[in-house]
Amino acid sequence: MTSEHPPAARGRPRKLTADAVIDAAVSLIVEDGFASLSTRSLAKRLGVRSSTLYSYFASVEEIADAAVSRMLDDIRVPDLAIAADPVGALVALFVDLRVLLIAHPEAIPARLDSRPWAQMVGMVNALLRQFLERGLTVERAAACYEALIGVTMASAATARRAQQASAAEVDMLLTELDPTDTDTLLRLRTWASEPDDVRFRGTVRELVRWMLPTLGEGGQPDPA
Repeated sequence: MTSEHPPAARGRPRKLTADAVIDAAVSLIVEDGFASLSTRSLAKRLGVRSSTLYSYFASVEEIADAAVSRMLDDIRVPDLAIAADPVGALVALFVDLRVLLIAHPEAIPARLDSRPWAQMVGMVNALLRQFLERGLTVERAAACYEALIGVTMASAATARRAQQASAAEVDMLLTELDPTDTDTLLRLRTWASEPDDVRFRGTVRELVRWMLPTLGEGGQPDPA
């Protein structure tokens, strides 16, 4: 009968740390998705017994939370007051979040008592505080955030389904427009032919400029 545990290493035992477990968990998730994460797969990756992992984490769910937290650490809320290009910095934040949600939709925290949830709340608070400092009312600041996160999540979901508009769908939409409005027709065709990440950047940029008209003051123009 074959054991699920790897053979014990000879000589000095390998030193395991919580960070090493998290690193291995992130690697597994990046390579094969959240479904691949288990104590068995982690133990195999680390060359230890499954039971060893419980010396560092109480459950595989706790390991998953730590891995998501590590991923969220790479997404930083910019300081818009000192950013050379505040519009671009804000666009980049939501681009990074979209990339994470496309690859790992499970990264959205499901438990209110988890560290990833606390990180997300911290990001929201940091953004809202900066929006308020720009003179927005509480209601408009909240609406701005909800619009940005809504567009980001919707775009990520669309990208995951790979449902970009086909040429036939675009042509059908064009038939509903005024055929004499050649400028609008040309702009729509150009928009539909762009990669979805380019469209997303443009959408977020225009949304930011519309809802936060003072954001670009003192900064460099946002690159097209």
